[in-house]
Amino acid sequence: MARTREENNAIVDEIAAVFEEANSIYLVSLTGLTSNEINSLRADLRKSGTMMRVVKNRLARRAASGRAAEKLDESFRGPTAMVYHREEPISAAKGLVAFAKDHPNLELRAGLIEGRDVVDSAGIEAVSKLPGLDDTRAMILSAINGPATMLARLLNTPATQLARVVDEAGKAGALGNE
Repeated sequence: MARTREENNAIVDEIAAVFEEANSIYLVSLTGLTSNEINSLRADLRKSGTMMRVVKNRLARRAASGRAAEKLDESFRGPTAMVYHREEPISAAKGLVAFAKDHPNLELRAGLIEGRDVVDSAGIEAVSKLPGLDDTRAMILSAINGPATMLARLLNTPATQLARVVDEAGKAGALGNE
């Protein structure tokens, strides 16, 4: 059943909103995947806050027109799905690359990261190898806490050693038994 012009315009507006709000957008081809595999991919991506939407290329091109996503114009060919994350690019790339390892029919076409960097399939794989947001936060906290913990340990060491000496001296009867 053909869509009306109003329905198409509403879809273009929805896609345009994704282009405006998403931190990263990856274009993939789902050709050759079964519906169960596609549902599995959606579920895996959703766990990390990543969304996937199958789009009509003509409508996606209209939505991208005049936006940073226009850089992806030549990648809108054949059956296309947009995979996007609103906050960070790495978890979406990790999910796609992990799924593609087990499902070679998933074609990674291109991506747009932070509205300025266009990457091809090799670039998507490179992004997936970067540490994620949680990993980066853990590294920063470790770098901040490491020196503070070491300083506290060093400052506490003389007091601990003095307490041991006093304890040993007390056991040996060397203190105040005269």
